[in-house]
Formats: sequence, structure tokens, C-alpha cells
Amino acid sequence: MNRHWGSVLAVAVVLGATPAAAAPAPRVSATGHDIVTTKIADGIYQFMTVRDAYVRQLNSVAIEMQRDVLVFDTNTRPSTARLILQEIRKLTNKPVRYVVNSHWHPDHWSGNEVYADSFPELEIIATRKTLEFMQNVAPNWPAKFRGELAQRRAALEKEIATGKQDDGSVLTADQRSRDEADVRDYASFVDEATTLRRVYPTLTYDVELVLEHGGREIQLISTTGDAEGTTVLYLPHEKVLVTGDAISYPIPYITPPPTRQAEALGRLAELDADIIIPGHGPAFRDKSFLELERSLLVSVTKSVREALRNGAQTLDEVQKSVTADDLRVQFTHDDPDLDARYRDRVRVLVKLAAREARDGQDLP
Repeated sequence: MNRHWGSVLAVAVVLGATPAAAAPAPRVSATGHDIVTTKIADGIYQFMTVRDAYVRQLNSVAIEMQRDVLVFDTNTRPSTARLILQEIRKLTNKPVRYVVNSHWHPDHWSGNEVYADSFPELEIIATRKTLEFMQNVAPNWPAKFRGELAQRRAALEKEIATGKQDDGSVLTADQRSRDEADVRDYASFVDEATTLRRVYPTLTYDVELVLEHGGREIQLISTTGDAEGTTVLYLPHEKVLVTGDAISYPIPYITPPPTRQAEALGRLAELDADIIIPGHGPAFRDKSFLELERSLLVSVTKSVREALRNGAQTLDEVQKSVTADDLRVQFTHDDPDLDARYRDRVRVLVKLAAREARDGQDLP
């Protein structure tokens, strides 16, 4: 469904992004997550949650308009959303009129209740597919998160009892302290995640929704990110693109068939954008990372199909053959932790590419 609204929003003109290195020191919330506020341009702000025990470097974006404000994504925790709303109120006394939820993953809409409670006239926008996924998946999350917490506590208890980590190395005092802090942080996340009130989108669309006022416009476009039906926000006059997890930084996270996600990135690359704000991580001043992520998808998909046609019989054989190691350093810069994540993600990507190439059939 294409819907076009006239005379509802105005958008501040973008002049350029402030480098992440120039951002102020993080503000620490009562629940221990750090918020970094970066002014992208007049009236456009990026709020990065450095850590919240569920994800890292998570972005929410506020766009100030003539009479009100639009917020893109509302975080993993209501407590984080409250902290960001406090920051928005320091910048403007205008009400938040619109919230956009990029997709159904919990770190992008779990703060909806904060904005809905504060602004009675709020509209929450998402694709129809995103709303359906939210309704189908969210009821399972309390049990899922409690189960994950129980597993983490059991693993910690085993570490302490044996004096060894999972890889067999000795559990040092420093590592034990870090692991105990991680479990405490995750427990605080679970406390919020299992007691918050789920507030769902009130306005949905299928393909594109355009909000216009005074010659300025906000385009909301449905695309494929690490979830189907992901919304990206594009300001064509200001040349700013806010992607949610249609771009996955620092290591791509792939869930749908890889060719569809590669095609979606190709369409985003065609937009005239000077600044790109991903779902996680710093704002980019060019399309280099977008193109790098697309190159990974295209390269792995092609190599997997070549391996299958050359007689590879098992998933293990294909994964040993297709490593995408030629692109690894560009994503990880030889950081050991990122290297490990990259290799794991590539193995998953290879499995998905093989499944897609075989019409949904998994390799033995």
C-alpha cells in the first residue's frame, strides 16, 4: 500500500555530521547503559546506546520539525528510552508526534511505551509485516529471556566451581568479575524485558509512506534488512538515510535469503545520501560500508553456488571452501573478537546461501 500525506511534517536541513570522535562523554543511566548523543545536523540527533546487556552501539534518531519531533527506533529498554527522551527535551520542547519502528527485533521498539505514555497523540509507524512479526513473536520473549538468563547463571556457576572457562583456560579473578557483571547486567535487562508493556504500531504501510510539509519530505521505505519488512527513513533533500538493521555494523547479521538482502542494499545504494545512520554504530559519511556489506553477500552467494556445482556434498565442505577471508580485515581490522564473530557469521551466511541455492533444502 502506498500512502502519501501532505502538510504534516517539516524537516531541518542537514549540513553535515559531527564525527563520532567529537561526541561528548557518555551519560550513564541508572541501569548501567551508556548514551552518547551526536548532533548530526541542526535538528537531527543520533543517540547511541553503547551497551545495554542485549546489544551494543544501538542507535535511536530524533528529527526535529516545525511543530514536533519524529523518533526512529525506541531501544531495548524503557529506561534507555526515558533517558533519550530527557535528552530530546533538553534540545526542544516540541512534542514527539511520530515514532518509527524499523523492524520487529526487541532492541528497536521496546521503548514504545515511554513515548506513548508521554504523548497521547503519538502515531507509531511500521510496515504491516513488522506489526505481524511483533504480534507473533513478542509473546514468547519473556520465557525466552528468562531461559537465557538461567543458562548464563548456570554457566557462571560452572566456571566458578571448576575454575575454568568454556575454552578450558583458567578463570582469572578479573575474568570472573567481568562474567559476574555480565550476568548481573543481563538480569537487569530481563527484569525490564519481562515487565514492560508492549505498545504496537498504530499506522502501518506496505511499500512506501511519504510524510510531506513545506517542500520537505520524509520517505519511509520497506526493504529487507536482517528482518523482512524493515523500514528505512530517507530525507531526499537533506540526503540523510537512516537504515535500522538494513545495514549491520560492524559485522553483517544475515537472516533472510542473502540474494534478497544484497538486492535491497543495491537499491539503497542508488539513493542520493551523503550521511547514513545504521541501526548500530557510527554515522557514515559515504556508502563504503554499505558497498562492503553488499560485496560480502554477493561474493559468498556466488562462491557457494560454485562449490555446489563443483560437487561439494556437505555443509561442512562448503563452509571450508567458502570463508570470505579476502574481505575479513575490512570488517574486523584484525581485532580478535571481531575476527571470531566474522568467521561465525560467514559460516551462517554460507548455510543460508546454500539453502537458498537448493530451493530451501539444507545440506547434510
